[in-house]
Amino acid sequence: MPAVQKHELGQVLMLSLRDFQQRLDGDLESQGFPGIRHRHRAVFMHLARHGASRSVDLAAAACIRRQSMMKIVHELEELSLVSRRADPEDSRAKLVELTSKGELLIQQLTQSTEQVWQQYAGMIGERDLQQVTGALQTLLVKSEMTKVN
Repeated sequence: MPAVQKHELGQVLMLSLRDFQQRLDGDLESQGFPGIRHRHRAVFMHLARHGASRSVDLAAAACIRRQSMMKIVHELEELSLVSRRADPEDSRAKLVELTSKGELLIQQLTQSTEQVWQQYAGMIGERDLQQVTGALQTLLVKSEMTKVN
């Protein structure tokens, strides 16, 4: 396999992400969660880590506009994966939280991610996959440390 050229870094990362998302979406669909796409995962990651949150906080975490997040939350409500309730700290605001079906989805996301891991490990080997993901994790950590606001 030819070496990746430096100018191809972005393309390799983006195409790898797209492949991962397609594999994850396909596994989720086969496990009874159709219609879940990458735009929804930012909500699930945030809610799984931080619990009930305002839409404005979800939008900030996902780096998207509030209006876009409201559309995503509405889609997830229609799928019965999240619900909204009054924020006890601000009567004008609503908190978005996972439903019991949303909690099941979080569990399935973990299992589906493990399934994709196995697919990739079958292609390049467990050791190489560990090295690739370890290097990317290191890059992310060091990148966060050097960000300038």
